[in-house]
Amino acid sequence: MLKQVRRTLIHQLWDKYRSQSVQTQLIEKGLKHKGIQKFALDHFAVIDLPGLHTGISHLNQLFSAIGYIVQGRDYLPDKQNDFLWMTECDSLHSPAAEVLPQVVVADFRLDELPLTIRKIIEKYAAKTRPSPVPEAQKLAGRAYLGDEAAANNLYSLITHYLSGRDWPLPTINEFHTVQAFNELLAWVLVFGRTPNHFTLSVHLLDHFSDLNAFHAFIETEVELPLNQDGGVIKGGPSVGIAQGSTAGMPKTIPLADGSIQLPTDFVEFVWRYPCYPSVKPVLWEDYFTGFVAQHADRVIESLYGDQ
Repeated sequence: MLKQVRRTLIHQLWDKYRSQSVQTQLIEKGLKHKGIQKFALDHFAVIDLPGLHTGISHLNQLFSAIGYIVQGRDYLPDKQNDFLWMTECDSLHSPAAEVLPQVVVADFRLDELPLTIRKIIEKYAAKTRPSPVPEAQKLAGRAYLGDEAAANNLYSLITHYLSGRDWPLPTINEFHTVQAFNELLAWVLVFGRTPNHFTLSVHLLDHFSDLNAFHAFIETEVELPLNQDGGVIKGGPSVGIAQGSTAGMPKTIPLADGSIQLPTDFVEFVWRYPCYPSVKPVLWEDYFTGFVAQHADRVIESLYGDQ
């Protein structure tokens, strides 16, 4: 029952994301033009404000309740950003193309923020709904035993929690105050805990020889600009993973007392290398499954960087 909950949840998050992401729609159209009807998703990311009822611990516990397990964690010091990544509990021994995407959850270290910034974040984090974790864990226990009603309620509870910001909109001045110190934190203050990007598993597509070839397709056929921070491709065979992403497209976003220009999303592309090059990879565990913090640091800047 829990397996169905997590699959339904991830599919719903993906469907909502792609319906609102013009870039994703253009990429899907371009892939279909090449005869690619189906592709695998590598991971998606959700970042939260730190607080009593918000943050990485709550996100971790929610995904753990439906059968995700922590695979690793790291820290982006320039962004005061802690993150960890989780995978479906039975994914390592499953065919790579069939597993659910990993989820990356994150928040920020309050004690490393200036007092002015910390007061703004604490003000809004204090206005969030009570944490759904205790109720989610109870429902998960019942769903594990086959209670269909509990499984449906669990799905609804987590979906609602991941629907975005549940605190009031900040003012333009508050946004710019936070943005001047930490642009990623300012983005989260505006949009909340909703997937900020999904990632395509390019290495599982037969049509492309490497990430360079896929990037050429994105630039010349789909005609989308790529994130240039840290190089168009971050990583390579030596670290087990190569990453790239589109540049975020700014949109007009309303705040409490006016509007700003800010990207709402982007699309990432990943090429994971086999752990044993001499053996044809089939299972998820046959590939490098982790992340490299310094490359993730550059990729996430698609949300706000001056592209």
